Amino acid sequence: MNAIATSSLSKSFAGLEAVRDVTLEVGEGEVFGLIGPNGAGKTTLIRLLCGLYTPTAGHGTVLGWDIAREQAHIRERVGYMSQSNGLYADLSVDENIRLYADLYGVRDPDWIARVRHWLALQDVGRQVVADLPTGVRQRAALAAVLAHRPRLMVLDEPTSGVDLVAREAMWDLLGEIARGGVTVVVTTHVMAEARRCDRLALIAEGRLVATGAPAELIRRSGVVIAVVDASPWDEAFVRVQSLWPAATLFGTRTHIPVARGEVVEPRVREVLAHVAVRSVTWREPSMEDAFIALVSAAR
Repeated sequence: MNAIATSSLSKSFAGLEAVRDVTLEVGEGEVFGLIGPNGAGKTTLIRLLCGLYTPTAGHGTVLGWDIAREQAHIRERVGYMSQSNGLYADLSVDENIRLYADLYGVRDPDWIARVRHWLALQDVGRQVVADLPTGVRQRAALAAVLAHRPRLMVLDEPTSGVDLVAREAMWDLLGEIARGGVTVVVTTHVMAEARRCDRLALIAEGRLVATGAPAELIRRSGVVIAVVDASPWDEAFVRVQSLWPAATLFGTRTHIPVARGEVVEPRVREVLAHVAVRSVTWREPSMEDAFIALVSAAR
């Protein structure tokens, strides 16, 4: 059964189409990732799904409720964590959790205790949120989202500003939450995080470019990567990008996504005739490479 289903969903603001004709399905208990550049429409899409915006066109359901006509029912059952995390900075961790539980009429101290334990917040319950490190603050925000026992959690860049160790711990936790039957929709810019999702939706310019499991999307991109090591690297990159607009710079090396079997080395050396080319090597695409290739192909 699907927790989310949309058909040709669109949202415009003063004539600007932020979400364009998006059709997708998200199964119950999935960790579903939305990835795309800034301004791609990810936040607008999740606010539509949370019943915070009314669609301009198209339709959709969340947990069986219509996103245009039954928004109040959706908001009661969805836990939404925005980029600003939604906590009251001058309240303690425990006060924030109790506040969110009370707002939804949750009077189950055993559940609240379980959430605190789940997120390892027992020792910081009395601390004011403003005084917490970023990683602990994000865990507290997640606890507030879980306080009313949502069936769907929608998290907008929940690991933003969080260190690597805390980030890994949070993703372990999201997997555990999903295995407990809660659907998790999460936006991220970090491709290592995207690889941990069950499925992904790639979004660019408000449009859905592709959906699928991370490994499936990498295969579907149909590319391998030519890695060009040249000096001066900045001039090499500009020259290469004039022929391959999808080329990207990683450190001082230029990565060119090309179709499997395509011969590019002679053309690379030709365009870099006045640049010292140390090597042209090959490697399999990463999630980021696949995203760039799929977005470029959709334009």
